[in-house]
Amino acid sequence: MKLDDLYQEVILDHYKNPRCHGCLAGPSASCSLFNPLCGDQIQLTVKISKGSVGEIGFAGHGCSISQASASMMAEICQGKGVKEIEALTAQFRSVMRGEMAPEEAEKLGDAVALEGVRKFSARVKCAMLAWEALEKCLADARLAGEALQS
Repeated sequence: MKLDDLYQEVILDHYKNPRCHGCLAGPSASCSLFNPLCGDQIQLTVKISKGSVGEIGFAGHGCSISQASASMMAEICQGKGVKEIEALTAQFRSVMRGEMAPEEAEKLGDAVALEGVRKFSARVKCAMLAWEALEKCLADARLAGEALQS
């Protein structure tokens, strides 16, 4: 099996069987983002405690790339400290921009399967949507005075 085929299978698995799907009750922060280029929509909810994101939930609709990326992001970032999530988000963005090889971003887990998206610049926004929503949730929580120190 070729690596591209394996990556395709991973993306389709996350799309068809999303992890952390559904909005959380009583979140510390929430964010809704919309990609006007293709119509992808994401609503992200997070629960933050003692500098860590304990739970992440998402809902929305859109292409397989945006929804699979949301599933991967939630699975990877749930339970991690805020600083680690910021580093993971920066790594994912670097992979999407072609600034970092997927092999260098092993902590991204299944999300490295999305690296082929960078060949299609319009689809990079699809892959980044959930990650940007998470960044916004963390920024909003920081402004609201949530316990983000780790």
